[in-house]
Amino acid sequence: MPFLSPPRRPGRGRKSLAGAVLALGLGAAALAPIQTANSAPVPAPTDGVYDVLGKSWGVSPAEAKVRLDTEHAKASAFEAARSDSANLDGAFFNASRQLVVNVHSAKAAEVAREHGLTPRTVARGEKALTKLQTQVQALADKSGSLQVQSIGADLPTDRLQVVLQPGKQSAKTVALVKQLKAVPGVDVSTNDTTLAMTADVIGGQIMDLVPGTNCSLGFSGTTSNGNNVMLSAGHCVEGNPDVLNRSGVHLGKGIASRFRTGSPSVDMGLMDIDAEDTGRGYIDNRNGQTTRVTGSSKAPVGSTICKAGNTTGWTCGSIQQYNLTVNYGGAGGSITRTSGLARSTVCTEGGDSGGAYISGTTAQGMTSGGPSDGHDCGWNQGGNATGSYSFYQPVVDAASYYGVTLTRG
Repeated sequence: MPFLSPPRRPGRGRKSLAGAVLALGLGAAALAPIQTANSAPVPAPTDGVYDVLGKSWGVSPAEAKVRLDTEHAKASAFEAARSDSANLDGAFFNASRQLVVNVHSAKAAEVAREHGLTPRTVARGEKALTKLQTQVQALADKSGSLQVQSIGADLPTDRLQVVLQPGKQSAKTVALVKQLKAVPGVDVSTNDTTLAMTADVIGGQIMDLVPGTNCSLGFSGTTSNGNNVMLSAGHCVEGNPDVLNRSGVHLGKGIASRFRTGSPSVDMGLMDIDAEDTGRGYIDNRNGQTTRVTGSSKAPVGSTICKAGNTTGWTCGSIQQYNLTVNYGGAGGSITRTSGLARSTVCTEGGDSGGAYISGTTAQGMTSGGPSDGHDCGWNQGGNATGSYSFYQPVVDAASYYGVTLTRG
């Protein structure tokens, strides 16, 4: 399928679509990052995340901050509880905003309560679901089916979810489904939309890749030897492209990627920032405000999360799953199995890839992909951009792999 360039909306970047399995959403505005000697003065960071979330929730920015701060306090309590007991087996926020903790013993439940958390006894839990995911992935690989879209644990239901792409099932897929339905704890469903690879790079302003595609800048940081770099989605910097800003000024160059089209991959990559440019420790909210980066984490499932994107601006939702394996489709029918992704209800479109996901002021990840089903996130809709979902690469894993310390605002 040829690349398509739809009409450009005000303040939004270009986007392109191709393929038919999963969407790689390239082109988000992530860090208002890089400044040269000739660029405008750096704005003082303000935490604009609270303004947009407050409007979405119908509360004041101050009240929105209280809600996010409460989430983060409970997440910190969970980390403290885990240091007291190795038997806490995953956690998620429920509809009442309680942080529910999976346990397997009365002692573990007592530890959870002591830290103000809500224990729940489960049949499996996060560790067992991770083992089950490995087993199911092996079955899928052995089956030869090319119709598995994603495999991942769902902590609230304590089950493993296998999602198939729409369309008539091949004989290999039918046989695989029969096998999976016989495995305890596994749910199989079929997606009602096809998904497509996209391409577009930026970081507060559009970031052009040479030759010819675009993405979004993610999170600035430094390596152990003091080199200034930027963490991005791997597919944005596959092939080590030169990176330019909207005006054609050279910003840097891709230097590493774990994404290999057509091969098992992880969607993380690294861009070297030119010596005359400076990576900034905050995110451009695309609404005239910025949000500081004060740290990084893997927030519990159910946590509030927002992303900055050049195509859709500032959109928000909640974290749904971690450690998913998804199959991205590309030109010529190639399939790239991509592991280690998180899923959220944040709305993205083509042109949002590489862009920054953040919970409050705590970095979470970089846009990887999402559905290409004709949905419209609007522009800067915050939590009002509902009804879709997206995948992102957790920044904690990428920073750990590449030995990067995030720049803080």
